[in-house]
Amino acid sequence: MESTDSLVDRISDLPDLLLTDILSLVTTKETVTTCVLSKRWTKLWAFVPVLDFRSNQFEQNNLWLGDQDHTKFLQFVKGVFDHREAIHLERFGLSFEGVTSRDIPHFIEILDRAAKCRPRVTSIDVSTVEYIQPPSSIFSCASIEEMSLSFDAPDTFVAPEIVNLPSLKKLELTCLSVYDNFIRAVLSGCPSLEELVMNCCILDIYEISSDTLKKLVLNMCVLLGEVYISCPAAVSLSIKHPREAGIRLNNVSPLARADICFEDTVFDEYAIGIYVNLLRDLPNIASLRLHTTCLGLQALLVAHVPKFQAFENLRILELEGFDMTCNFDLPCFLKQAPNLKKVILHLITPSEEATDEELLGNHPVLPEYIETIVMRSEENTPKFSYKDFECTHVDHMENNN
Repeated sequence: MESTDSLVDRISDLPDLLLTDILSLVTTKETVTTCVLSKRWTKLWAFVPVLDFRSNQFEQNNLWLGDQDHTKFLQFVKGVFDHREAIHLERFGLSFEGVTSRDIPHFIEILDRAAKCRPRVTSIDVSTVEYIQPPSSIFSCASIEEMSLSFDAPDTFVAPEIVNLPSLKKLELTCLSVYDNFIRAVLSGCPSLEELVMNCCILDIYEISSDTLKKLVLNMCVLLGEVYISCPAAVSLSIKHPREAGIRLNNVSPLARADICFEDTVFDEYAIGIYVNLLRDLPNIASLRLHTTCLGLQALLVAHVPKFQAFENLRILELEGFDMTCNFDLPCFLKQAPNLKKVILHLITPSEEATDEELLGNHPVLPEYIETIVMRSEENTPKFSYKDFECTHVDHMENNN
């Protein structure tokens, strides 16, 4: 049996490039601690092309002790920048909890120094009760291809004087107030932007217009006014739980996939009108997924479908949360999609006494042009026999366990 020393020697004999790649998989604090292993490892951490700083690693007994922990964290970050080699970064990450007003100058300095290292991927996650703004350097770093900004802070909005990110392909914003001037600066200053994700943001904007954007995600955002979307190159559109106001689609590619998740509770006609207008704007969509468990909204949506322009390009329709046993008129819905080829139904858990016909809303005769029907059920949904089901073009059924 080989000794422990021989195993260590084998690891140490690996080339520097491979070792630094391995160290890139852990946080910077963990990477730096490898310097005590042997002389071979003393300077290796300084060549790792990833910096991942996390303030919670400096907590004592999982409790944030305030200034003492802040000082240790900031001193560590400064020491790493002072002693690492001048190599470009593949990825820079900063997770900083409990930022105080005294920390803000240090926060800005950290991001300024990170920008000078020309990272390809940048992720910034900050929690604070203070008003805080990222420095302009982070919005003018030509090397950044992916950026994620998350600010758990009151009324935080990003307002850089200029946005010049020529290589940026993906931008993700979380818990930010987003205004027209910023979104316009992003779309004009990021000519390569292909993916824009906004999570739990407050959107005080009028329009999202881009000729390059291929994927747009709006997840649980509060809209202070109606937002118009014009993205002719889009191939994927995801809108989940839009609140307060509506979203209108002016120009969306016929190749786009749309994923629309409605609120589970709808209280007024205005909210229903928001969803109806959104569906009305989707005639060019090739793949559509709708999700809602609100039975009243399901019925109202279907009632409005015949009034829509036909979904001529729709090839795939996926319905999740829809209850086929509560007078959901599936054939009426499908008639508006004459070129539909595939239907995916996520069935809710029915009662044990439900018959095969009831599970599908007593609509066994579906349009013959549909080639594939996939049915997926929850874990406890009973098995279906289909012995009396006269729909010969049902290909298969999946039970998600």
